[in-house]
Amino acid sequence: MKNLVRLLLCLSLSVFAIARAVSSKTATATPTTQKKTTGQKADAKTLLHDAKKATAAMIKNARADKALDPKKPKNKPFWKSVHLVVKNLKTAETGLAAKSNDFFKGIADAREAEEQLKVDWQLTDSKNKKVIENGKKLGHALAILRTDFSKEAERKKKGGDLTEKEKAQFEKIKAQQKDLLAKIKKLEGEAKKDKALEKGLAELKKQANHILKEPATVDAYIATLYLLDVQIGLIRGYEYYVDKDWRTDWVVLEKIENTYETNYSEWETSVSYNWTEVNTSVDIYEGEDVDVSEDVSEEEINSEDSYAENESFDMSEAEEDEVAADEDTDAEVDSDDTADEDSMEDASDDEGEDMSDDGGDDGGDDSGDDGGD
Repeated sequence: MKNLVRLLLCLSLSVFAIARAVSSKTATATPTTQKKTTGQKADAKTLLHDAKKATAAMIKNARADKALDPKKPKNKPFWKSVHLVVKNLKTAETGLAAKSNDFFKGIADAREAEEQLKVDWQLTDSKNKKVIENGKKLGHALAILRTDFSKEAERKKKGGDLTEKEKAQFEKIKAQQKDLLAKIKKLEGEAKKDKALEKGLAELKKQANHILKEPATVDAYIATLYLLDVQIGLIRGYEYYVDKDWRTDWVVLEKIENTYETNYSEWETSVSYNWTEVNTSVDIYEGEDVDVSEDVSEEEINSEDSYAENESFDMSEAEEDEVAADEDTDAEVDSDDTADEDSMEDASDDEGEDMSDDGGDDGGDDSGDDGGD
């Protein structure tokens, strides 16, 4: 819960990943987006293994920390997110081996779960450095996989104009963003006493207004598809911050999220992919470290995966109420969070605020237009 302002303003994938895509693939990148390479390179299989290793190291260290006991209600949302990451990485691994769409779905879903994990990590109040370090490396590996080894990345390389089908899909997404804004407007009034949720809604509102202003270009369209990962993760993560009295209203946002996933599935299954791309090694830039410093054997990776996938982290209604109530009264929600040590965000996530390379406002000034009227 602490560090939420920084967590949200980073926009995770929409900033780190898009900035990375610009710096690595656009010859006209400005000095502020250019990054230095580390000299390291990795293909899709290597990065997927890096993600699995980072996840296993994160789980291993979390299990050894009594303060992160998964039986404690405030820790369960974090562990539920970890479960989703593991599950989706396994789907991606199977899909990569079979060269099927499960690879792309698994990576996209893992990105959503990782965004959810960063929100729910704040509820634990933990400052476990090893868990945080490996959580960051997981995020780096997933971001590179998503922006360099996806159908979106291949579509962006092709360039040109949006097809009629893509234009229609983009307009459908924008219509859904207007619907989202209308729901947020209602929820804002109910969240007045909850500073963390108030900030979360403000960020979702900012994202939606940004998408509405994006031009009908390939870059803007692809960046929007990436941003939907972030929105879905935020909506799922903040579910545990919602007070009992208006939890049913939050379900409306989750229904919109389900529509997003249906749209993505329609797009993803209709687009082809050149599978030789997964064997291409891409540069790893400074600030994108994916190498786990501690030794984690293949046996340990499988063991930690099994724990996260098979252990029950279900929450009772009473536990959900307890977590939401504790979050409301946490005195650190409004503290100066710029120097907090408990965030899984990174300085590398802060570069740039534009979602696309060639147009669109940065979303910072929506002039009070919520788009929902």
